[in-house]
Amino acid sequence: MPFLPAVSSQGGKILWIAGNGPVPLYHKHPHVPEEEREWLSGGFRAQFDRTMANVKLVVEAGGGTLQSIVKMTVYLPDMSYQNELNQGIFDYFGRENPPPRTLVGAALSHQDMLIEIDVTAIV
Repeated sequence: MPFLPAVSSQGGKILWIAGNGPVPLYHKHPHVPEEEREWLSGGFRAQFDRTMANVKLVVEAGGGTLQSIVKMTVYLPDMSYQNELNQGIFDYFGRENPPPRTLVGAALSHQDMLIEIDVTAIV
């Protein structure tokens, strides 16, 4: 099985973290087209890595680490990226104990956005 189906916790602070994508958490509005093209460039793995950097930033701001994540929901507009997603998850969390996750096919907020992830963490 490529994922952990559940996790339990006794005590701790729970963080529910909204969806993160490859767009920097802090950016100008309205978006600057040149910056937006850069954020959404590089294909799936590049967007996945930028998304995980954003997730890590938020989890750490809440007092945790990536290992504090106990649940992920991953949104993909194209389910053909599932194998690349699995490899990325293994690269960040290892094969032995990745967090439980749900994969959802979804339209995202920008037509060139390939991934969005929301997480729950216990810190």
